[in-house]
Amino acid sequence: MGFKDMLKSAVKAATKIGSVSSSDFPVGTSINLTQTDGDASMTFTMPNKEEYVVTHDMVKHAEVLAMGVIDIKTFNNQTTSYYGTKYKVELTDGKVAVLTVGLGNALYNIEHIIF
Repeated sequence: MGFKDMLKSAVKAATKIGSVSSSDFPVGTSINLTQTDGDASMTFTMPNKEEYVVTHDMVKHAEVLAMGVIDIKTFNNQTTSYYGTKYKVELTDGKVAVLTVGLGNALYNIEHIIF
């Protein structure tokens, strides 16, 4: 892996806004906000570095599954709650993904793509 590839991986990790879970995407798949032909899109990056780009026209159905605490982590005997939203998204090719996205501007951008 050259320096350029390492830099690209570091930028992707830093811009990760959430994760994807379902039987159609492997464990460890992350979500990054991207642009496709000038429109907002999201890219699912799988652990093997394969990418799956989702645009608004690829979304067949989307719904909010949960809002509030999406994760609880313990560090040095202190528990921290992480807030966000979970979405279920059905794509036009039949794949289904459950998106877990933390609070912030990322929610606005994701909702612009899926709704």
